[in-house]
Amino acid sequence: MYNPAVTVRRIDVLIRILNGRKTIVTSNLVRAYSSDGKITIGNVSKDITTPKKLEYVPRKYLITKDSELKGLTQSTLRNLRWMMQKDILGQDMFLLGRPGPSRRKVALQYLELTQRELEYVALSRDTTEADLKQRREIQSSTAKYFDQSAVRAAIEGRVLVIEGIEKAERNVLPVLNNLLENREMHLEDGRFLIPASRYDKLLQEHGADEVSKWRLVRVDENFRVIALGLPVPKYTGQPLDPPLRSRFQARDVATIGFGVRITINVRTELK
Repeated sequence: MYNPAVTVRRIDVLIRILNGRKTIVTSNLVRAYSSDGKITIGNVSKDITTPKKLEYVPRKYLITKDSELKGLTQSTLRNLRWMMQKDILGQDMFLLGRPGPSRRKVALQYLELTQRELEYVALSRDTTEADLKQRREIQSSTAKYFDQSAVRAAIEGRVLVIEGIEKAERNVLPVLNNLLENREMHLEDGRFLIPASRYDKLLQEHGADEVSKWRLVRVDENFRVIALGLPVPKYTGQPLDPPLRSRFQARDVATIGFGVRITINVRTELK
């Protein structure tokens, strides 16, 4: 019986003999392809839907040339595969790593690959609840509330990318925790966000008119949160509370060093 692993080892030995040096041939390559509205990375597949607003989808984070995606390392492909698994399971993600653009780049690459709309918020010590929920502004001599990134992402089913979560103050964390755990949030204008399953059940039992009187807003089932942060206490910041930390599925995104060999290109098959 043909065994690919044995063949790879034989080729590895032959290369070492010919070159007189150690050469490592990777046998467990992660491959990815896309066709007919479906993206597949390794053994994980996900259907791609057309976004409502194409301008919200990240662009130019994947290098495309002659219908091929170039420059994706095996490390990046494994990170994208892990994110796709969590997205299919409906889980929120927490990408950890050293300071730099690596975590943000992986998140934006995944959104571009899956054609997901993005809402972005950067947390700091000055971030308040209003920056996540609603801001009160004057428009035409009237004070109105305007939804912010977290609320827009929840209602429209977008992906909320939160960067610098270790910088969040204690009074902001309960807002994030309730949104992550229960998909619930009380808004300043009197509306209340509830998860899609509960909203659909109430709509079926009481009707649209009654639900609208309660000022309930449906959180889309495709709403996801991707948090980007630094490991604390190695770096300066606030350690996450255990309740908030347990809401995420975490992954360490290692920084790709100089001289890393690109072992595979992702080919997009267009029909």
